[in-house]
This record gives sequence, C-alpha cells and structure tokens, in this order.
Amino acid sequence: MSRKRKSGIGQLNVVKAVFALLLLAFLGFATLERLESPVEAVIIKVEGRADNKKLISEEEVRHILKGQIGYDISISNTRGLDLLSLEKYLKEESRIEDVEIYLDKKNRVHVIVIQKDPIIRVEVSGGEDYYLDKNGFKVPLIKNQILRVPIVTGQIDPYIPTYAEEEDHNLNMVMTMAKKVSQDEFLSALVEQIHIDKNDEIVLVPKMGRAKILLGQIDGIDEKMYKLKTYYQKGIKHIGLDKFDELNMKYEGQVLGVTNS
Repeated sequence: MSRKRKSGIGQLNVVKAVFALLLLAFLGFATLERLESPVEAVIIKVEGRADNKKLISEEEVRHILKGQIGYDISISNTRGLDLLSLEKYLKEESRIEDVEIYLDKKNRVHVIVIQKDPIIRVEVSGGEDYYLDKNGFKVPLIKNQILRVPIVTGQIDPYIPTYAEEEDHNLNMVMTMAKKVSQDEFLSALVEQIHIDKNDEIVLVPKMGRAKILLGQIDGIDEKMYKLKTYYQKGIKHIGLDKFDELNMKYEGQVLGVTNS
C-alpha cells in the first residue's frame, strides 16, 4: 500500500472520529436541554369501567401526585420527575389496579390509570361498608357513587389483609361465591344479595321473585349453581316465579321448593 493511500485512510478515520464526537456532543446537549425543559402538558386518563363509573377521578389523581412531589406536576421540569417512583406511589392507592406514566417527545406527561374492579359490597354492622375487587382486595366506598354489585350481609368475619391465607376465614367463601356470580352473565342478572347465616351457610336473594335460595356450605358449589340456573331457565316456566318462599339447593341432585304459608 502506498504512503499516499495510507495517509488518505488515516485522514478519513480522523474525520469519522470527529463526526462521532460531534454527534455525541449534540445528542448529549439535546438530552440535557430536554431534561431541563418544562413539562408542556399533563394528560391523565382513568380507564373506564363497563358501567362507565369511576372509582377515582382525573382530578384526584392529579391531587395525589401533587401531594407526593409537593407541587402541581404541570409546573415541573422533566429532570425533576422520577416517573417510576410516581407510578409506584399511585399503585398504593386502594382504588387503583395499575398505572403507567411516561413522557412523550413533546414533553407531555401521560398518566394512564386502570381502576380496580369491585365485584361485591360487604355490609359491616356498626362499621363502614366496603367493596372487594375481583382479586379479593378491599376497596373503600366512593362518595356519591353507587356500584351495582351484589351486597353481602350476615355473619361476616372482619376484614384483614391476610384473610386469604386463613382457611377458616369466611371471606374466602364469600369471594368464591362472588366470583361465580360475577363471571356468569345469568347469575349476575339474578343475584341481588349474598347472605351468610349463623351456621356459615350461604343464602342468595334474587332480584326477581320472592324465593330465597338456600345453598348451604360452599362445598359442591358448581353443582348447586347448575341446579339453580336450570331451575330458573327451565323449571320456572312450568312452576311460576312466586310459587315457593325458599328454594333449597343443599342436597345432591335435588331442588326442594318450600312454602312457608
């Protein structure tokens, strides 16, 4: 290789190195400038439930963020925002299932909130009612907002965060029953109330008709639900809605109608 050609290659490598350094410097400057630039907008979206009701509003989310960082997020600069920490903080709110916070190319902060999904309301005698979501977590009542979910009444063990680990805690039975109802379109339309009596047995109160439905213990619940659905979908056409005061589903292979009068 000639000396002249070697020199040309060397000069080209120098040019490439200088260009790379300039590019890195430019990117570093641009990144630094972006970090120091103000937030242009805050876009908060609370994902809606099927019934379009909100457990938490966009304004409440903004207020929670303000309480954490000490000022409204809209007057922040991008360097001062720890988005991962803010996500973690919001997830501690009892009405929030999940959250995603990110910064777009226009320095707009996006906050996407997924609400928890309550499936039952638990009535507390002498205390404050609460909801349980589909995962069994406690959700407080929402001011001026009523969710159309079955209510649980009767002899209910007090809520503790670790109740799912205690086999004898009857909220486990309540949750099993609530999931059966919430996951079945027909049962969701039928069941108004889940009552736990003094013997830890389940009584359902339907939205239509006068008959209380005696299920007994949670054992064999799938068969009992099958008998219940079959009765309402087929048997009621021949018997009528209000013939019985009670429907007893406790016994295998049978549906016993009881008239108290």
